[in-house]
Amino acid sequence: MIKRVIEFSEALRGAKIPVSLLESIDASNSLMSCDIFDRGELKAFLSSTLVKDHSHQKVFDRLFDIYFSPATYDRGLLENEAPLGPETGFESSFDELDDAKLRELIKDSLLRGNESELQSLLAAAVSRFAGIEAGRPVGGIYYAFKTLRQLDLDQLRHLLFEARGEQIEAGDSLGVKLLNHDLDVALEKVRRMVDDDIRRRIVSDRGADAVARTLRATLPEDIDFTHANTEDLKEISRAVVPLVRKLASRLGKRRRKGHGGTLDFRRTIRRSIADGGVPVELFYHKPLPTKPELMVVADISGSVASFARFTLSMLYALSEQFSRVRSFVFIDEIDEVTEIFEGSDDIEDAMKLINTKAKVVWMDGHSDYGRVIEGFVERWVEEITHRTTVIFLGDARNNYHPSKSDLLAAVRMKARALYWLNPEPAAYWNTGDSIMSQYGVYCDSVDECRNLRQLQSFVERLL
Repeated sequence: MIKRVIEFSEALRGAKIPVSLLESIDASNSLMSCDIFDRGELKAFLSSTLVKDHSHQKVFDRLFDIYFSPATYDRGLLENEAPLGPETGFESSFDELDDAKLRELIKDSLLRGNESELQSLLAAAVSRFAGIEAGRPVGGIYYAFKTLRQLDLDQLRHLLFEARGEQIEAGDSLGVKLLNHDLDVALEKVRRMVDDDIRRRIVSDRGADAVARTLRATLPEDIDFTHANTEDLKEISRAVVPLVRKLASRLGKRRRKGHGGTLDFRRTIRRSIADGGVPVELFYHKPLPTKPELMVVADISGSVASFARFTLSMLYALSEQFSRVRSFVFIDEIDEVTEIFEGSDDIEDAMKLINTKAKVVWMDGHSDYGRVIEGFVERWVEEITHRTTVIFLGDARNNYHPSKSDLLAAVRMKARALYWLNPEPAAYWNTGDSIMSQYGVYCDSVDECRNLRQLQSFVERLL
């Protein structure tokens, strides 16, 4: 068991969950107080010792199901016993049923809430519909798709609604809403059980380590902004809040523990007269730290909109670290939206208002960085001071318009610093219509910023 826990810890580190050697030892030691034959208790013990961030729990759960899958765990195969074959140990009493009858029994077990029977029925459905081939390196998603397509969840939902809808009185909209919620939960349970059953079979066939290596388990802070789907965006949104809180605390502590100021030569000499200058006690001027001003200019067109959204939300959440934050958004026209952010408590509401009120489209709605930079310099460059840090957010894809990159020299000359954050991989810069190098020569740094982890690293350097 200890060997399996160590392998599990290594898999967590491979998924970028921070697990130290000491924490792996703590997890191993916790087994002495844990009933290792109780899978749920084992999971709770390992989670409490190995997971420090709630946003990492989802990846932990997926890897736990691989290394401690019920198919192998319940049969005592955690050590050196031979693994089960992909179809050994599963219910076979439903083999004689035709497909329609199998679906009917699944519906009945959902109506009765009989989970053990439902699990056996879905195991039979996986055996019949998934077509799992031993040793074939096919992902579980493919097998789950084949199984769920044959089960026809839309039809199953319709049958469940008919069976339970009879209990709802006519015109009872709340009852219908609650029933739909219950059906969503029931069908999600079917999907989860099918996924779990397929995962158990694949682990039994290929081994936990092989499956873990092919698992695409991405932490919220490593999800690529520009390729995130709806569920990914929700994960990132949930991860932003604790990340900002932690980052604000760290930056505040760094500011409080800043350097002691420059040497106060006069005071040092005066105090040293009493002892002839031996030893010398150094005195420093009291530091007067100043918070920088921040101007953020963000491209909100197309695929970079998600990147701008989370960058703006993080910087505004950290606004106490700056004396002032001013925000500008653009596509082929630029507009200031500082008041919208300051008047909104929720980033989602602010972004909706920006999409409807901000004047960011001039002609065809395609990015025109040259025109935008020209407009920014003409309207706001005189408001930039030696305390102002300017950050451009965008992929620098200019749709072959004039770059007007030389105008950035005026911004850099007046600003404390000029940075550019690009959500594209650095290998894509200066390909096609990207002109990143033309703008980069006027910037203090150009940084790839594709996820929360990279964004956090930049903000820490910013202050």
